[in-house]
Amino acid sequence: IAAIVQARMGSTRLPGKVMKKIHNHTIIEIIINRLAQSSLLNEIIVATSDDSRNDLLEDHIKELGFICERGSENDVLSRFYDIANKHSIDVIVRITGDCPFIDSSIVDNVISNFLDGNKEYVSNVNPPSYPDGLDVEIFSYGALKTSHEKCTDLSLREHVTPYMKTGYYKGFRTGKFK
Repeated sequence: IAAIVQARMGSTRLPGKVMKKIHNHTIIEIIINRLAQSSLLNEIIVATSDDSRNDLLEDHIKELGFICERGSENDVLSRFYDIANKHSIDVIVRITGDCPFIDSSIVDNVISNFLDGNKEYVSNVNPPSYPDGLDVEIFSYGALKTSHEKCTDLSLREHVTPYMKTGYYKGFRTGKFK
C-alpha cells in the first residue's frame, strides 16, 4: 500500500505552491510528514513531471529521504501507472500536493474501508465526506492498469481517477467512504 502524492511546481494559480513554507516547512514536507504517521501505508512516493521546473522539488524530496518519481506532465494517469509498476504497488493511495492538512487517521480509515470490501476504488470525495484538503482516493493496481489501457480521453488521463469514478468503465467495483 503506497501513497502517491501528485505534486508539481508549475501550478498556474500559485506557481511553486508545494515549496511554499509554513513555519519553516514546505507544503510538500508537511504533507509527507503527516502521511508518514499512517499505520497502514508502506511507502510514500512523490510523483512529479519531467518538466525542469520540478528539479528543485525532486532535490527537496530526496533531501527529506523520500522517493520522487517523474513522468508525463499532462498524462498523470500514465505517470501513476509507471510508478505503480516500478514499485510493485498493489494498492495506490492518491493524495494531491496541495493538501497540507491531510490527516493520517482519515487516510487509514479510507484504506481500511478499501481493504474491508471487494472494491477497486474507494474515496472520501464523491460524495465529499470531509472538507476540501482532506481528500483521499484509493484504488487497486488492477483498476489503474485497466484505466491506463482503456482510457483514451486525454482530459480524463490528466487527473488519474475520473475514468474509475465516473463510470466510463462500468466494470469497476467502487465504494464510498462514509
